[in-house]
Amino acid sequence: MWKKSSALLVAGMLVLTGCSGEASLVRDSIVASIEKPNYDYQGTLKLTGDVDKLPAAFGETTVDNDETALLAALKAGVNVKGSQLDLKNTKVQFEVNDDKLLRDNKLWDGDKKASVELIVNNDDFYAKSPLDSKYLKISADTTNALGVYSDSEADPVKLKEYQDKMNDLTINFVKKYIAKYGYTFSSAKNLGVETVNLPNGEKVQATHINIKIDAKELVKMFFFTANDAVASKDVKDFAIDMMVLANSLQEELNPELGKTTEAEKRTQAEAAVTEGIQSAKKWLDETTKVYTPEKIVEEMKKEGFQGLAWNLDFYIDDAKMAVHQKSSLDVTFQTPEMKQALTVGLEVDQYAYNFGKATKYEVPAKDAGLTVEQLYADEKAINNFSDKGFMRPVAESLLEQHKWQKEWEAELEAEEADAVEVPATPAP
Repeated sequence: MWKKSSALLVAGMLVLTGCSGEASLVRDSIVASIEKPNYDYQGTLKLTGDVDKLPAAFGETTVDNDETALLAALKAGVNVKGSQLDLKNTKVQFEVNDDKLLRDNKLWDGDKKASVELIVNNDDFYAKSPLDSKYLKISADTTNALGVYSDSEADPVKLKEYQDKMNDLTINFVKKYIAKYGYTFSSAKNLGVETVNLPNGEKVQATHINIKIDAKELVKMFFFTANDAVASKDVKDFAIDMMVLANSLQEELNPELGKTTEAEKRTQAEAAVTEGIQSAKKWLDETTKVYTPEKIVEEMKKEGFQGLAWNLDFYIDDAKMAVHQKSSLDVTFQTPEMKQALTVGLEVDQYAYNFGKATKYEVPAKDAGLTVEQLYADEKAINNFSDKGFMRPVAESLLEQHKWQKEWEAELEAEEADAVEVPATPAP
């Protein structure tokens, strides 16, 4: 999805890939989605299982109304709908199916369910609920105003250049690494071609791939990935390139550190990464001799982790795009203070469609959003966020943080002024 998180999200999806038979189609679809990040998406996210039994399981004899409402909201879930134009631009709306907790705490009012619209436009982030008249805008300028780089005289343009380079480096690496990733799932099955009814009314023929993962499989996959990483030239090159960029950024932020040449940075990075890989390989060699996947699962059970069941379904069209994905993750556990084991799960059901022709949307105009600096300059501007919605407390919290930052800077300036020695007046 969004530029700053897309690489991490995709990296996390390594668990959905494999090079053997059916699973290779899933792997290819992930690479394709990175190369063609233009589509609409719609889905739901919710907790499942014994969620409402958690308080009693941990010894709570009474549960207040807020706890009951929160648990109900988690089980009811959240609806997600949006359009992604590319890795830098997306619009998404989150709507909760049960907003009783917000209403009870006077954080929502009106006939519609509580929702929020988020827009990412390059380095700008906008948030607005239907009750608000303007967007809350967070940008690079806002983070500077909040003191993120207050101690540095680094050029903001340079900082953005480094950020873009790191993002591009990470995305390119993840795409390259996933394309070669070779873990073999023992349970991947091709369930044939099925018809998928998309939210836009279209019907598409897609291959249904099912993958089941338990705790043992997850441990095996972890060790495979770790061993593969320490032996991979791509991983080593990526780590070196990222460290060189990080060291360059540190020099930009802290001029007092001095400057080193590109060759010097690369030599230092190569030495550090090589040492890190050697240490990781030694740890893996020693660990795998003592702890087999079976033994690790056994030890986890002793600590209260009773089991894991992860069911994944992918529906992939002829263009190798995942038009429908379902994930059901259930974890069963029992801690010493619990009278019985409970199972809590996370269920995700998502559709993707309109590939290459995502629905266009308007980016908020300059006067449609308010930054924290503008809220600070005009105390009445906060009224653009309804006192009957949850965005108002968010804006007020950021504003308080900004005020504290301004007061802190003023105190520092006063202390520095007091520390300046005033020349003595010559005697007549």
